[in-house]
Amino acid sequence: MVDYTDEKGRKRLLAEALEYAEFSRRSLLAGATALGAGAFGGLIGTASAEEIKVAQAGGKKVRVGVPLTYGPFNQPWRRGCWQVVKNVLDLGCEPVCVRGEPTKVSEQSAERTLLDRNIDVLVMGIYSLESETAYIVDDAHKRGIKTVGFAVSVKDSPAVVEDTWGTAAAMGYYVQNALQRQGTLVQTAEAKGFYTPFDMEADMLDLMTKYEPRMKMLPFMHGGVSTEDEIADGRQNALALLQAHPEPHSIDAIISWWWPFTIGAGQALAQNKRTDIKLYNHYFSDTLLTAMAAKTYPLEFSTDVPWHLLGEKTAHLAVQLGRGETVPNNVYRVPITAITVDQAAKTLAELQDMDKQAIALLKQYGG
Repeated sequence: MVDYTDEKGRKRLLAEALEYAEFSRRSLLAGATALGAGAFGGLIGTASAEEIKVAQAGGKKVRVGVPLTYGPFNQPWRRGCWQVVKNVLDLGCEPVCVRGEPTKVSEQSAERTLLDRNIDVLVMGIYSLESETAYIVDDAHKRGIKTVGFAVSVKDSPAVVEDTWGTAAAMGYYVQNALQRQGTLVQTAEAKGFYTPFDMEADMLDLMTKYEPRMKMLPFMHGGVSTEDEIADGRQNALALLQAHPEPHSIDAIISWWWPFTIGAGQALAQNKRTDIKLYNHYFSDTLLTAMAAKTYPLEFSTDVPWHLLGEKTAHLAVQLGRGETVPNNVYRVPITAITVDQAAKTLAELQDMDKQAIALLKQYGG
């Protein structure tokens, strides 16, 4: 039996988890390419963000509409918006921004407002589904405005998104092997239907666990939404969970797909002096990485989406579209990021540097 409790073991498991997710994704795409478009239909339009060509500075000064709809807990989103705006500027173009709140209603309102701001391209995301924004796309295209998806797919448009299934596979691989494929799990994230990638990741981990005979997944622990105090929500939800399962080792791990709920769960574990439950997290933040580096809570592993890269690639697509270049309507996926506890301090320093730059730039645009 392999011991994954020490630093060397965790690093090995981390490498295996990322390799597993990457192999699964690349194998699927390679198979689709070999069999041809007819065999896999839409999958042939799925590609790595590495394939997006770099736009060149100079040429038409494209006006790019960017909705800034992140909230106080949305540090990852803010880093993505920062890179959209920064790269648009670096390419000699002009960002046009509208501030909003982290909800679908506010996001769509900001996008509709931007259509009247004399823009060439509209960046659309991050909450609303393709079906929910199709009417905005139709209106934009009638006006001659191009559209690009930022973390979401958009009708008849290219998009850059996270590798949702790959992230869930990496998380599932790590958790299951760290627990020696036995034990009781519970998942938490924002309220179902609020942010679709969380729902997809939770569903996939449910499926991965379903076929492990010595593992059990408890009912989903619903969180709140980004306009609420989600740390407090996570704490109260976890306290209720612990009250319902007071026996030691009645729960072996909490998998949180959103960092505020991880912090809230950690606070609940500390309050109840429960040391038998491990935490696994998705999404980095200053608060999360500070706690992880200090080993404040039993948090040993976290995945993340490289939002800075997602924003950069989205900006390059937007500028190319605005200059009339031919851009296929592919859905491009950014790679998966993941760390173990020993990497938290270094990652925190890098994150704080990016956040400092993001705040300084975006405040000039109402961010």
